[in-house]
Amino acid sequence: MEESRRFGRYRVTGTLGAGAMGEVFSAVDDVLGREVAVKTLKGHRNALAARMIDDRFRMEARAIAALAHPGVVQVFDIDLEADPPYLVMERVAGPSLKDKLERGPLSVHEVRVLGIQIARALAAAHERKIIHRDVKPANILAAGEGAWKLADFGVAHVPDSSLTMTGQFVGSPAYASPEALVRGQSDSEGDVYGLGATLYQAACGRWPRLDGAPSASLIPPVPPLATLAPSMPPEIAEVIDRAIALDPGARPSASELADALAGASSTQSGTRPAGPVARPVRWQPFAFGGGLVALTLILIFATRGGGAPATPAADPPPAGAPIPPPTSMSAKDTQKVLEKVEKGEYRDALEKIEEWEEDNGGPTPETQSLRQQIEALGDEPSRGRGRGKGKRKKGD
Repeated sequence: MEESRRFGRYRVTGTLGAGAMGEVFSAVDDVLGREVAVKTLKGHRNALAARMIDDRFRMEARAIAALAHPGVVQVFDIDLEADPPYLVMERVAGPSLKDKLERGPLSVHEVRVLGIQIARALAAAHERKIIHRDVKPANILAAGEGAWKLADFGVAHVPDSSLTMTGQFVGSPAYASPEALVRGQSDSEGDVYGLGATLYQAACGRWPRLDGAPSASLIPPVPPLATLAPSMPPEIAEVIDRAIALDPGARPSASELADALAGASSTQSGTRPAGPVARPVRWQPFAFGGGLVALTLILIFATRGGGAPATPAADPPPAGAPIPPPTSMSAKDTQKVLEKVEKGEYRDALEKIEEWEEDNGGPTPETQSLRQQIEALGDEPSRGRGRGKGKRKKGD
């Protein structure tokens, strides 16, 4: 019986959810008598994969603990030595914003309050150079009395960490910024985009990019919010539109977004205040691929000194414009590599990398680094295997 399970001093009272990486339970802390949420990890066959996932779990706990912000679900405890390892967090009553939006859009006042609270939570994270990277309605929880909390820092980038996520924990393409979707660029501007997309959906009941899967070669245009939510006050509609600007530098920071919403009226006023001056792209932690693999980051952060910023990328193309071939592996491709590594099939993992290179114009610094890391794991990979031999045919 589920209720008889325990994790140390935490007595399970029910199941909140389950996924490929583990489960989340409701529980009671028998010492303090409070309700908590216990997040567990499933076991893994391969020691390397298990270590990477444990490190990601520890990183998530540290990311949340470092914030200690009322707009972020808090972490209370962690035990990586338990079987299975578990993380104890604040129990938020819910529902998620995703569940709430299934019943229709929020009121103007609710959109404004939601935006202020989550933008301030993101601003606190960004001050510590923590990037959430998966801001979306499903990761925002109702905490009661009009309060909202940002949850699931499992894919976050944390400074001075050799690991940010595993192939299982990836961002959500429908809410990803164009630069994240196309180039795998992860930064604070991307978090603002995710929140802007969330507020857009909360205001009008739909997010246009949910109507079809995002394309790797085409960024679908998003109409101005006022066209879908004409009752939204102009100053609120415009700041949300700026948050989802294609150009990252044209978006407000999370702090600016919170301030703009706080200063806006919840009623139609007819005034249209000027927005903040477009900012250049700021600190950008190095990342690649929408599904950034932990194994890759272990090596890349080691060779780049961890916090070294990436060279700013070119501005995103206009909406609907063709996009050059990707220069970094997608979530799907990197997941395939990680699956092979977890099974100990290092040669097959290398072949997956070479297949991607053949389809995308040759090796990149990222794929070369990943190959070196896999080759260093054991004797199975062929270190001197000649490139170009035994090439697969297109369509294989």
